[in-house]
Amino acid sequence: MDHEEFLKRVKSNIKTPTKDMEEKLAEFTKFCSYISGQYDQDDSFYNLTKHMEEREKGQEETNRIFYMALPPSVFIPVSRHLKKCCFPEKGIARIIVRRLRS
Repeated sequence: MDHEEFLKRVKSNIKTPTKDMEEKLAEFTKFCSYISGQYDQDDSFYNLTKHMEEREKGQEETNRIFYMALPPSVFIPVSRHLKKCCFPEKGIARIIVRRLRS
């Protein structure tokens, strides 16, 4: 999946009945990004951390939200890797889980 396909999926279930809401969604998607990687490899998660740090340059605190739409079989390995490799030193991290059927 590339970045454009990712944004298409993000927007697909968000209703924007007004021009103002369309503009807010456009602003929101400027902060969204997608990085491809493997569920069980530290390198993939370190690559994600590097990407986030580039986007967060100049911020004293970094607050991160991870949206996981995963099959149950990979939820635990991904959660462990996020905790190990991607949680910020200063700031907070939150994980939103959308369970997919395997």
